[in-house]
Amino acid sequence: MTAFAGKVAVVTGGASGIGRGIALELARRGASIAMADVNVTRLEATVAEVLAIGVDALGVRCDVTSDEDVDRFRDATIDRFAHVDVLCNNAGVAVLGPPERVAMADWEWILQVNVLGLVRGIRAFVPAMLERGSGHVVNTASVAGTWAYTWDSAPYITSKFAAYGFSEALARTLRPQGVGVTVLCPGLVTTNLAETARQSGVPIDRSAEWFYLPPDMQTPVEPDFVGRLVADAIESNTFAVFTHAPDAERFRTWRLDIEASLTDAIEGSPRPPRLY
Repeated sequence: MTAFAGKVAVVTGGASGIGRGIALELARRGASIAMADVNVTRLEATVAEVLAIGVDALGVRCDVTSDEDVDRFRDATIDRFAHVDVLCNNAGVAVLGPPERVAMADWEWILQVNVLGLVRGIRAFVPAMLERGSGHVVNTASVAGTWAYTWDSAPYITSKFAAYGFSEALARTLRPQGVGVTVLCPGLVTTNLAETARQSGVPIDRSAEWFYLPPDMQTPVEPDFVGRLVADAIESNTFAVFTHAPDAERFRTWRLDIEASLTDAIEGSPRPPRLY
């Protein structure tokens, strides 16, 4: 008998990458899984994997930018399982580009998914947790939500700082009422995030120049490893989870001297290319 036996976990963006890793690990530990994703083919495949583990699973096509979709997902989950114990707000997208040139439509898209997608999940699933006085929320932020690690991804960094801050505020609100909160801050993970990533405001003939990842952030981990970290964090009611130990240490030291840390980061990396 595990800590998740008889529990029900919801995972948005559950069809692939980190979401799939979380769903499969929670299933291995005994939880029934309700997954939402926009990719129906991958969603069906992941549902089959969860069922093969020996627990129940539900897959619902859901776009987290839609109030109606998220509410429909909640209703389908409650109809199937009657309650939800764990909410993993994991769906996310990426936009790269210089902040002064990124199209407003791309700003709105990333904030709708990476920030308001979390809000919709909270609004849909947390009220019932508060009524019971139990449950756990996991928000997928990023190491990009703890420091601006590059100059190429201002929209992504902005959205993930919001995700981290929202999670911290949730912890202040929900923990005293019996609902745990975890914020996941992954570094590089082998996912398919790049498939939907947008580069905005960069001339097409300059797109290869507009990408920079610090050398110490180029070692990826696998989604299954992330899934184990998340499951352990839920069990231990841990707030911040980092996939790479150096990122956790950087988060701690960055705030000891913000001016010096920012100066070191700027001076220690190449200058962004001039686009005009």
